[in-house]
Amino acid sequence: MTGVGERAALAGEAGLGMYPFAGLRPAYDALWAAVHRRAPWLPAQLTWHGDVHTSWTSPDLVVGYTCGWPLVTRLADVVQVVGTFEFDVSGAEGSSYRSVLIAREPGPTASFAGAAAAVNGPDSLSGWVSLIAAVHGPGGRWTGPVTWTGAHVESVRAVQAGEATIASIDAVTWHHVQRFAPALTEGLVVVGAGPLVPCLPVVAGRRVPADAIDELADAFEQAVADPALAAVVADLRVRSFVRRTLGDYLPLLELAPG
Repeated sequence: MTGVGERAALAGEAGLGMYPFAGLRPAYDALWAAVHRRAPWLPAQLTWHGDVHTSWTSPDLVVGYTCGWPLVTRLADVVQVVGTFEFDVSGAEGSSYRSVLIAREPGPTASFAGAAAAVNGPDSLSGWVSLIAAVHGPGGRWTGPVTWTGAHVESVRAVQAGEATIASIDAVTWHHVQRFAPALTEGLVVVGAGPLVPCLPVVAGRRVPADAIDELADAFEQAVADPALAAVVADLRVRSFVRRTLGDYLPLLELAPG
C-alpha cells in the first residue's frame, strides 16, 4: 500500500466532466464526496472547467474522465485506467454502450453515406469513430461534408437546425439531452446505432502510485453501491462501477477510420 505521506502529496485536479450538464453537477459532487471519504488522499473537490482535453495530460491530474478513443490513441502512456460506470440508459449494455445515430428523416443507416455530418470532434469515439463504423463499417472513411461542433449537444442542435443531416451521440448524453433539453430533440429520429464499445474510462494520472489504483477503484465501487447515495446514482443513471484495464479498450483500434 502507498504510504500516507506519499498520498497526501497527491493534491491536484479531479474531474468527472464528460457529461457537462449543469443539472448533473450536484450529483457528481456528492458522488465524489463519497469517493473522497473512502480515499481521503484524493483532492477534496471536483474541478469543473470547459477544457477536459487539456486536463487529461495535465501534470496536476489525479483522477479524470476521458473518451475511449483518445485513451487508446494518445493517452495510453499518460494515464492509468481505473474503471468505468455501468449506466441505466437505452443503448447501454453492462459497462458498454452503443452511440445513437440521429437525423431529421428516417432511413436505413447505410443510406446516410455521403450525408452531411455534425461531429463533436475528430477524436471522439462516439461522435466520429462510431458514426463511420455504423455507416461505412470499421475502417471506413466518411465521404460527406463534416461540421465540427465541439460538443455532442451542439451536434444535436446542428441536425435539428438543418445544418447537418446526421450525428452520432453517445447513449448517456442522448438520455440527458432528452431529460434536460427536450426541445432540442423535437423533430429528430433515431436512425441507427454504433458498435458496442466500453463506456468512458475513469483514469488516474501517472503520478498516482500503481498500488493505489485498486484502492481508488474500491472507493468508486463502494460509493456507487452505498444505499445512502441511491438517489445520487439514480440521478446520474449509474448502476455500478466496473473495473476496467487498458487492455479492455485496445480492441477499439480495430474501428480506426481509413
